This record gives sequence, structure tokens and C-alpha cells, in this order.
Amino acid sequence: MLEIICLIWLWRVNGKHAIERGQNPKKYRALTLGLWFGLEFTGTFVGAWLMQLLNAGDNAFYGAYFFGIIGAAIGGFTSYWVAKKAPMGNYRPEDQPNGWNNQSGGWNQSQNGWDNQQNGWNRNQNGWDNQQNVWGQTQQEPDCLFAPATIRIIEEEGGYNGGQDAFFLNGRPICSLQPGSEYTFTTYAKKNVLTIGRPTPEPSDETTVLKFIAGEKGQIEIHACAGRLLPGKFSNYTA
Repeated sequence: MLEIICLIWLWRVNGKHAIERGQNPKKYRALTLGLWFGLEFTGTFVGAWLMQLLNAGDNAFYGAYFFGIIGAAIGGFTSYWVAKKAPMGNYRPEDQPNGWNNQSGGWNQSQNGWDNQQNGWNRNQNGWDNQQNVWGQTQQEPDCLFAPATIRIIEEEGGYNGGQDAFFLNGRPICSLQPGSEYTFTTYAKKNVLTIGRPTPEPSDETTVLKFIAGEKGQIEIHACAGRLLPGKFSNYTA
């Protein structure tokens, strides 16, 4: 009974870790079951063989069971490590089609304090016009771009010694950068929220969350250093 409880717990945890890394949880949950039962069977077989060599007699069953438990534990730990260290991907759960304004992402515009006076942005410097790119656009205007915008993330030197920062766009994992590296990608989303360190933004924290509107064939450049975004170096150019 305890073994079943541990397996169910591990099955859920590995699926959660896979989603956090942008991977399909089904693959890692299947891997959990395969490693658990596969190594448990292998351990039981090896234990029975050893007990036979040692002429364990009535204790052969307990010896085989003991080795089976060890094999299951090794399989469970291996699956946990693989899911925890999975490469960053772009998988998104089916109930979150665009990562924007959904309950699971915890994104609530009013709670996150999107206010022109509080966020400290200088709209003139960031290249958008308040009349044309106002956040509350009419519902008739599409939220997707016909031509994608290019986003370049630059992780500046300093602050870390061998560490790295994880970046998320609209709740989806994008990349993980070490100091002195950069990553370029495209997006068709007009309204965007980029966060560093976690998928969902902290309320009123300009150092870990950046909200911007991308233009058709736009060029967005974002700088970060040691777990913090650098809003003063943000640029957003439209074609």
C-alpha cells in the first residue's frame, strides 16, 4: 500500500516538474511508471537469483522482495531527477491556449497594478504612442500579429558565478541564459508579459516582470543581469 502511495505521489510530482520545464507531462509520467516497475522487476529477478545461489531457503522470497524495493526506489529517483532536469521546452497545457489572462496563470491585470504612474515606464523612450498602443484596445482589434515580432534577450555579465536565469513569455518557458549569453526568438502575440525566474509575475515588481506591446515585424531588446530585468535598457522598435 505504501508503495502505491509513493508511486502516485511521484507520478504527480514528475508531471508538475515537466510542465514547469515546458515539457509534455505524459511522457515523463510514462517514464516514471516504466522506470519504477522495470527496475523493480529487475531487482526482484536479481534478488531471487542471488538467494538461489546462497541457498536461502524460506528466506528467498524476502530477499527477492528486498532487492525489488531497492530497484523501484532507484527507478523512482531516476525519474524524479530526469523530470526535474528536463530541457526547457515550449509545451503549454491544453487549458492554457495562449497563457494570457487565464486563471491557472494567476494573471489579473488589476491585481498586478498595471498603472502608467506606478510602473515607471517612459513611453516616449520605449517607442510606443499612448493613443495608438493603449492597453485597453477595442475588442474588434486582433490580439495576434500578422507578421511576427523578434525578441532578443541579453543576459549581461556580472552578478553570477556559474549561475543562469530562466525567462518566460506569457507564462511559457523561453530560455535559460548564463551571463554573457543571449537568445533571439519570435512571437505572434501583440500583448506580452515577460518574466524572469518564474512563469507568473510578482505584483508591481519591475525588476522581474516586463509588459510590452509588440508591433508588426517589431524588434524588441530586453536586458537582464543576476535575476533582474534592466528596464532602462529596454527597447521596442516597430517596422
